Amino acid sequence: MSGDIQERRMAEGQTHIQAAEKYMKTSFFKWKPDLDSAASEYTKAATCFRNAKAFKEAKGAFLKAADVHKQMNAIFHAAKMIEQAGLLCKEFKDVEGCVNLLEHAADLFHQNGTADTAALTLDRAAKSIELNYPGKAAELYDKACSVSELDDKSRQCAEFAGKAGRLFVRAEKYDLAIEALKREIEFHHQTDNFPMINRVILGVVMVYLQNGDPVAAENFFTTASNRGTGEDEFIQGADELIRAFNDGDEDAAREILSKPFVKFMDNCFAKIARGLVIPAGGGGRVGVVKNASANEIQDQGAQLADDDLEDGGLC
Repeated sequence: MSGDIQERRMAEGQTHIQAAEKYMKTSFFKWKPDLDSAASEYTKAATCFRNAKAFKEAKGAFLKAADVHKQMNAIFHAAKMIEQAGLLCKEFKDVEGCVNLLEHAADLFHQNGTADTAALTLDRAAKSIELNYPGKAAELYDKACSVSELDDKSRQCAEFAGKAGRLFVRAEKYDLAIEALKREIEFHHQTDNFPMINRVILGVVMVYLQNGDPVAAENFFTTASNRGTGEDEFIQGADELIRAFNDGDEDAAREILSKPFVKFMDNCFAKIARGLVIPAGGGGRVGVVKNASANEIQDQGAQLADDDLEDGGLC
């Protein structure tokens, strides 16, 4: 963009700002501000600034427009302005500002009764940070799931819960990951999506084992396995993996974790399969591993080779 065009657009934007401020003023003969006209002028100013690539000025104008819409109780339009301001934050690398504004916009959409728009806004916010801030992104996906649940959108809920669970795994927040993945299973069950249920059941078992709780893994599998189909390789793999751990059969556990259907799961689960400590020795249940020291665990188990991890998946 040439300098002259940019200057003209900036000047035009300032003109709209001045007009908006004039509409907001009151006087002896003008008791109330002209809110509708002010909101329109602030929006026009924001558009001019954005076209001039003056992103911070555009953000400020959108937020002023949002404030005026709030004064008019036009919550949906206020949310749209805040959403636009949040998206502009990415242009000048303000990740925190982007997420905060998009989350605020989602809250307003939800307040306005447009839960679907709120969920999609949270999804957009989460996608923008999941690479560098997986824990926060997982929280946003989890919130999107809760919002979508109000509209009884089971498939969308399962998608958001699954994204949250996998990112919690990546962030090593295993307790939160397990809860999110369990929610995913429940939503898949509402739509009879048995293939996905089977995959997630194996994933949850692996997360329990990674978290050092094989007893909980077995209890979960006993309860959850009736959600899937027993002939499926993921269900059978989860059952055999738990048996191998409880028997202290390192070779059997390694064989299961190196199977193609495990290696081609989402990367967060494949990474667990690669680095999972496998208890050695015969007959003892693996609950003792949970309280062992790091050196003892290293002596007891082995890790799968690094080159077993395949690319792909969410995390």
